[in-house]
Amino acid sequence: MEHKLDTLRLSQMAIRFLTSLSIFAITVFFTPNFTISSFPILILSATTIIILDYLMATVTGIHDIPLGRGLVGFTSACIIIYITQFFVSGYYITITSSIIAAAIYGIIDSMIPNKL
Repeated sequence: MEHKLDTLRLSQMAIRFLTSLSIFAITVFFTPNFTISSFPILILSATTIIILDYLMATVTGIHDIPLGRGLVGFTSACIIIYITQFFVSGYYITITSSIIAAAIYGIIDSMIPNKL
């Protein structure tokens, strides 16, 4: 039974990664002054954003409260999207564009059925 739980958790993480990667690719396309130099950089930046989001949610607990999924979640998304450029070479975004990107990401993410 434990093996089945681990497999389920891994598949949920894979689905979350693919969903986030797709949303992030669309976000990059529609956001001005947001440049990602190649597909591997897109994968690396999406992975970095997922990790930073997980760490922020774990440390602050912002996703555990209704406000965390609203204004606080949007603000943290702006910060995470902007800060990622300091961890990933070939990724560039301005502060204004990170606000636009967080809005686009949030709108697209809200249209997707509940995550697993």
